[in-house]
Amino acid sequence: MSQVIPFRPAQTVSHHPADIAALSARLIQVESAETSDEDLLDLLMEAELAALNALAKAQAVTAGEVVLKLTALVRRLGEERDGPLCEGELGLLRSTLRDMQRLEATVPVAAATA
Repeated sequence: MSQVIPFRPAQTVSHHPADIAALSARLIQVESAETSDEDLLDLLMEAELAALNALAKAQAVTAGEVVLKLTALVRRLGEERDGPLCEGELGLLRSTLRDMQRLEATVPVAAATA
């Protein structure tokens, strides 16, 4: 039985903590959806790419949000693969690295040397 999961990409520039959690959950839903209908499969693949790109565009403002983004990436890389990272996965990796660098830059110097 086919399962269609509607996907509405994030449309705001600023993201709240719940946005990354919601985008991560949406990506899991799309990744786990199955169908034998080729037209629906194409839609699922488009929705998966849209979810991945939306998650990459979301700016993590806490370490927990960075972890959610890394978890999505690690989950995707843990699957059996034959090829390199797709553009969406590379975008998510770059985005997460930028988030980590930005968060690291906001750590007070005294706390970093303690």
